[in-house]
Amino acid sequence: MERTLGGPMPERPRELAKFKTELASLTARVLAVDIRAYESMPPDRLASELEPIVSGLLASANGLIAEVRVAYGAVASTEERAEGDPLAAPYAGFEQAIDAAIAAQSSSSLQAVGDIAFLAHLELRQRAERLERVKACRDAIAIVGECDSALRRVRKALTSIDLAFARAGYGEAAFDFASELEDSLRVRRACARLRARVLAAGEPTPGTLHAALRAAGTAIAMLVGWDVYPSLRVRDRLQLRDVQRRILDWLRHEKDPTAGMRLWQDLVAFVRMLAQVNRRQELLEHDAVIVHAAAVELESIAGAPPAAVLARLAPLEGLDEELDALLARPERAGAGAWHGAIARLARGYRRGAR
Repeated sequence: MERTLGGPMPERPRELAKFKTELASLTARVLAVDIRAYESMPPDRLASELEPIVSGLLASANGLIAEVRVAYGAVASTEERAEGDPLAAPYAGFEQAIDAAIAAQSSSSLQAVGDIAFLAHLELRQRAERLERVKACRDAIAIVGECDSALRRVRKALTSIDLAFARAGYGEAAFDFASELEDSLRVRRACARLRARVLAAGEPTPGTLHAALRAAGTAIAMLVGWDVYPSLRVRDRLQLRDVQRRILDWLRHEKDPTAGMRLWQDLVAFVRMLAQVNRRQELLEHDAVIVHAAAVELESIAGAPPAAVLARLAPLEGLDEELDALLARPERAGAGAWHGAIARLARGYRRGAR
């Protein structure tokens, strides 16, 4: 595949200053778009209000990235990539390839800038074409989904270039960059906490149903307000909003307990379904490493895991309800409970690897 090669460049202080400033300005505009404000809009308003904003940001981002490629020598080349290059894998997704470029960046090298600019140019061009096709769509989920996906990729491209410049010695990073693993860990943790809050008191009775649904509605509102909320899948967010709307409707009109119990069951099914985040590839790989290491460590520990082991297990919050309970109150569990939970998880990963 034809690739653009970046590399160490001659110093261009004025151009560097220009791109840092423009990059920061455009990234701030992207981050200012709060997708939550549009999630309940009908398709015609989405097409007339959200889509033009996202299309404009896509065009601005691709224009800026094209300038970066030209200015920093990121020109098309048929030269073969070196063995082990993070972008050489032909089936890596855009986000994973960006993460690989950042992870492989050596100090003072601008190679990652060229790599990211090449990838982003292709990806954002495709996103612009998809967004153009969805304009006439009457499906709100499709419009929000395409706009959200485009914004995510613009944000990923700009924040990764910002970080790559900073690592190469050109000022400080102006924005936080999150890898796909970091995002997935945050999403899993948030979903686990919602699930724990909803299920904490068990199944309600007709007498406690109102209080249970009110507490669940509050828990959902908290999640919607968290910074991690936009990192949930669009369909999950829209389904969450639908459940929230149904809860508020039931609470306002005091509908019959039978309808309320059906709503509760739908809510429970939904919060349990959110555990499917554990199927993300980056989490599967991350969790397997931690679980297998913990299984080895616990073999030589007679009591509860020491603080160092607990700290290494903490990122697994949300993976497994039994393990979550142990992590929440580690001092109350004996060695057998820890060994059993970790051994069970380790067996699952071994079976999955076959």
